[in-house]
Amino acid sequence: MALLSLGLAKTYVIPIEGAIDLPLATFLEQSLDHAEREGASGVVLYIDTPGGRVDAAMRMSDRILASPLPTFAVVQNAFSAGALISLSAQQIAMLPGSEIGAALPIQVTPVTNTASPTDRKVISALRGKFRAVAEARGRPVNLAEAMVDPEVAVPGLKTQDEPLTLSAQKAVELKVADFQAASLQDALTKAGFNPQIERLEPGTRVQVARFLTAPTVAAILLAVGVLGLVLEFFTPGTFIPATVGLLALGLYFTGSVLAGSSGVVEVLLFFGGLLLLAFELFIAPGFGLPGVIGIGLLIASVYLTFGSESLTVGAYSIVILGIGLFLIFRFVPRTRVAKAFVLESSIDQTAPPRNELEALVGAVGVALTDLRPAGVAQFGERRVDVVTSGEFIVRGSSIRVVQVEGPRVVVRALES
Repeated sequence: MALLSLGLAKTYVIPIEGAIDLPLATFLEQSLDHAEREGASGVVLYIDTPGGRVDAAMRMSDRILASPLPTFAVVQNAFSAGALISLSAQQIAMLPGSEIGAALPIQVTPVTNTASPTDRKVISALRGKFRAVAEARGRPVNLAEAMVDPEVAVPGLKTQDEPLTLSAQKAVELKVADFQAASLQDALTKAGFNPQIERLEPGTRVQVARFLTAPTVAAILLAVGVLGLVLEFFTPGTFIPATVGLLALGLYFTGSVLAGSSGVVEVLLFFGGLLLLAFELFIAPGFGLPGVIGIGLLIASVYLTFGSESLTVGAYSIVILGIGLFLIFRFVPRTRVAKAFVLESSIDQTAPPRNELEALVGAVGVALTDLRPAGVAQFGERRVDVVTSGEFIVRGSSIRVVQVEGPRVVVRALES
């Protein structure tokens, strides 16, 4: 079913290359808007992708189906999410050596980077989407479903243990695609599209968003951001760790905002979670309701921003954060920069004998350091390592010894 070219109006070529992500979905939507405003004779989707995010592919599919312009997919490779985008076009041409299919949704285990099929609910939902698109474009519904669901058998083509993938020749034979073409220009001629083309390329905004929202990059930015703020709490006054941390978090949220996956809600959830964790750590030490809520808010922010990729981003960021904390506490105290923050004066006096410690019960002294809950206090001329029963006591506060258990001296703040 060749579509006639419309006068001298140009054909717009939109490349769908690389992993399918939300910035690419935004690029497609903006490109179709532009082509429609300019009165294009048609739109060609040049597809060469290994797949990607399901939610992004669904957005792209819906926008292609809604376009009033003739749409034409020229496939180099259309795996997974790319197959759904290809099937959404009115015509499909297969280039030499091309394939289409293998759309089984998978989940990737972070760190080990192993992939496994997702649960049946997700497979069923995506299978329904492929079926609806195939029906809308008059393509074989059972083959579209078989690309998603390994349990759909296609005699002579696949067994029930793998999703369907079709070569260029098979795709045309089975009417999944319309014809084979030697090149893009050959495809345009056979489809009846105007050979005068204008190729639309992702702008700087889209390219930056794609880079910053890549799971590994986002995880690094998230970990560095949190690490910088944590380090600032332990070394207050320099503002260098905080500056680095806020810059990293700024880039983290900039990417997601440019991609359209994050907004004010996600930012507020994230920083609200950080504030609650800081309160739990520095104001009311322990692990109570503020800490639980804080962690929940952080998880919610990451999930709302990255959806199906949130587990990968979160896991990678936790691993990077753990390594960063280990390196900081292992090596930073030895550096020249850290000497300004390290107490180098020694305490000559040793801990009192056990019987002397027991004599301290009821004694009143002063906290020489913040007690969080452990620290150092002074009773008369004697320095003693002490601990509270969980509460935080500010340095300089008056305290009383309430209990001695061997070398453990428990104190409580005096009520004013």
